[in-house]
Amino acid sequence: MKNDKSYSELVKAHSTKKAKKNETMQEILIEMIIRESILKRKRNKLAQQIDDALDNKDKPLFLQLSAEMKQLMKLFGN
Repeated sequence: MKNDKSYSELVKAHSTKKAKKNETMQEILIEMIIRESILKRKRNKLAQQIDDALDNKDKPLFLQLSAEMKQLMKLFGN
């Protein structure tokens, strides 16, 4: 039985692997939160612009913005 690493070295190596996995998960979660924030901001801005177009009875602008909203929702699955 040949084992070149001590118990403490094995534990340290395992801890390092686990820490890297946790970092990766954190990065994924952060990216998801950022993307969701951007989506909500775009959706809210478009919704306000659509409301303004309706208030101003601007049908061409309303249709354009509605198409953008549809595309945004399709892109992000909402």
